[in-house]
Amino acid sequence: MKKIIPGGIFLLAAILVVFSGCLGRGGGAAQGSGGVSGSLMVWLDNDAWAERAISAFTGLYPDVTVEYENVGSVDTRGKVSLDGPAGIGPDVFIMPHDHIGIAILDGITEPFPFELQDKYRELLLDAALETCTSEGDLYGVPVSTENIALFYNKDLLGGEPPPESFEAIQRFAERYNRPQENRYALRWQVDDSYTNYFFLTAFGMQLFGPDMDDFAVPGWDSEAARRGVEFHHSFRRYFNVKVADATYDATIGAFQRGNVPFTICGPWGIEDAVKNGVNFGITKLPTINGQQPRCFSGNIVVVVSSYSRNIDTAFAFTDFLVSLEGETILYETTGKMAAYKDISVIPGLRDDEYMKGIQEQAPYSDPMPIIPEMAQAWDAQKALFTFTWDEQLSIPQAQQKAMETYDTALAIAGKSR
Repeated sequence: MKKIIPGGIFLLAAILVVFSGCLGRGGGAAQGSGGVSGSLMVWLDNDAWAERAISAFTGLYPDVTVEYENVGSVDTRGKVSLDGPAGIGPDVFIMPHDHIGIAILDGITEPFPFELQDKYRELLLDAALETCTSEGDLYGVPVSTENIALFYNKDLLGGEPPPESFEAIQRFAERYNRPQENRYALRWQVDDSYTNYFFLTAFGMQLFGPDMDDFAVPGWDSEAARRGVEFHHSFRRYFNVKVADATYDATIGAFQRGNVPFTICGPWGIEDAVKNGVNFGITKLPTINGQQPRCFSGNIVVVVSSYSRNIDTAFAFTDFLVSLEGETILYETTGKMAAYKDISVIPGLRDDEYMKGIQEQAPYSDPMPIIPEMAQAWDAQKALFTFTWDEQLSIPQAQQKAMETYDTALAIAGKSR
């Protein structure tokens, strides 16, 4: 889809420009000023978000014309690498933050001006900004953030509060489960690398070292990883299905239909549960062995292309997307959560009980590493859970399999530990 939205002279444009300068630390919109003009091509992944954001931006900057294409965030990096040199790529695009390491190596991202970097350090979560930073330069700005948490069905809990530990979930399962009826207390995607990372951190595993930046030490062969996989496998007694049967529909989908007391999911699981009228809540992940597990967090980042012919205006548009007005538009059109230190400044989001539950886990989250070798890590980490859950390998054998899978993937990419 391609749409062209010209900058019209809105009746309230002057008021908006003045107002934008008064929003302060809450994320004021980029102010209308000289030099912000010309045309932009932007790649976003949601039509409603794009149309409202572009309309508001061109209200502030009537000398700008914005052309828009709907491109999925996971597809942009590869397309920019091809389209940018050909002169047909975007000026501004989005991507998952774990793509940014390779994007920097490919030279397709423009570092942000220092004045914007300073502004974002005041406004945005430190961990979110770190995912876009390399050698002191900021190469993207997180426009939204997300992580997993515990979803619980209030009706199936019979008025009980959600459990504070995974051991308590196992005790609940002892009295709730009826395997012969395919009834289980907790259903989740048992071998998903992203989701199951928290089992490893609960026992102290550090992926790629303490700063998550040393690809030579992925950590899957550690004693901490062994203990994490062991605890993960202990749930086979309470969710006795094979990996192939723990699909999204059979786990999260079953919760969204009101049939499961607990699942582990992120904000992407909220909408269908609400549509189906499920009486549910969300809270941080329960403890394991008395420790609060850390999950992955992921950010969608906005990037200015190094091939842009209108850099200043591109940064102005990017700055608008993470302003208070821009983030309010994002929440109202997509339900996504800003990576703000204080989400209470965003109307609607501050009153969203589901997103509050997601944010309870946010302080206990690790941004997915941005080093390029993360691309080789997913299948390796998955091996820890897949082969042990289905009891094809012992835990030590699965750890060895994970390391071998990683080393093979590195070799294919021309690297070695």
